[in-house]
Amino acid sequence: MGREPDGQDQQHAITQVMARIFSRCQPGLHYRLWDGSEGSVGKPDGTFTIVIRDRDTFRRALASGDTGRLATAFVEQGIDIEGDLLACIRIANQLEGLEFKWWEKLHLWWSLRRI
Repeated sequence: MGREPDGQDQQHAITQVMARIFSRCQPGLHYRLWDGSEGSVGKPDGTFTIVIRDRDTFRRALASGDTGRLATAFVEQGIDIEGDLLACIRIANQLEGLEFKWWEKLHLWWSLRRI
């Protein structure tokens, strides 16, 4: 059976997933997770924070970088945006057409398993 990831391993995996998906986005983003921990990717301008309410939502919404999954999580209230929603949408628009190489998909899958 699988083991529950420890806090440090989980935080490292979360950082890897967020960076893999959002590192190409400008100006960057700030996020807060279900456990209250926070992080940033790139250089956020401070206009918004993405709030991810639970681990399952994180896994589902970020498994592919698909903006449709992110939008669904937002509508279902698994993700919230604090601050400027339009600034967040501009970041989401930068994900359109995002494609991963096979090894990036494998890395993303492995990181999500550790969360």
